[in-house]
Amino acid sequence: MLVKLIRDRLDPWLARPDPGAPDLYEISDHRAGSVPVRLYRPDAEALDLIVFLHGGGLVSSSLATHDAACRRLAASSGFNILAVDYRLAPEAPYPAAHDDAERALAWAATTEALSFKPRRLLAGGDSAGGLLAVAAALRRAHVGSPVDGLALFYPLLALDPVEHDPPLFAVTRRWLRRVYVGDGVADPRDLTLLSTQAPVLPRTFIASGGRDPTRLDAKRLCRRLPEVVHHIEPRATHGFLNLAVVSDRARAQSDRSAAALREAFSGNQAP
Repeated sequence: MLVKLIRDRLDPWLARPDPGAPDLYEISDHRAGSVPVRLYRPDAEALDLIVFLHGGGLVSSSLATHDAACRRLAASSGFNILAVDYRLAPEAPYPAAHDDAERALAWAATTEALSFKPRRLLAGGDSAGGLLAVAAALRRAHVGSPVDGLALFYPLLALDPVEHDPPLFAVTRRWLRRVYVGDGVADPRDLTLLSTQAPVLPRTFIASGGRDPTRLDAKRLCRRLPEVVHHIEPRATHGFLNLAVVSDRARAQSDRSAAALREAFSGNQAP
């Protein structure tokens, strides 16, 4: 099965040690109810928190695969990062990952288990984790607990088909939807942000790679929501946060994107 191949081959490669990972002020493991989470604090003065949902197509990756990426993102951006180890499909189909993302976001907003009280709470993630982050933020807003922003890296913003997709990208969407949702019924608001009616989003930052088809999702969203800050790394491919472990170019792309994220949320001005 393709899911097993991805987990057996890709996940160990992503989870290898990063000898260049920066030292941080604090790294600690917690539980958001039933959901394992890991906190990365760059320094004692950092008060803003990103609840980070990892990529992996909703079928793979973990705290281990994104450990180096979260360390680097915390150090480069100045944000605290709370990485979320949500349940994966097909063992845990829809809406398991969405529910875990929302649960972690709610926990971060109310818990006393952390060593600080978040000043601003953002939802964030990379690839398919970006979809989970936005869906969780919209769910929280619906119950009167909006987040202060979104921090998305090469996000996949739809599992449903999108017109004018490159053929391979369209095939990938259909496969991910089939594995995660199967024949079940899903709330369309959880599966796409690219419908004709754009959602109401908080301050939003997106970093895309110029060689990554998910940049098309970001551009479609920006056409409907021009206030979104869209940072593009022209030569970057999908997954450059993870590739920073082995590539000087990807490391520079990650650092520039983190700096752009920091700038997008500097002060209180709108993007």
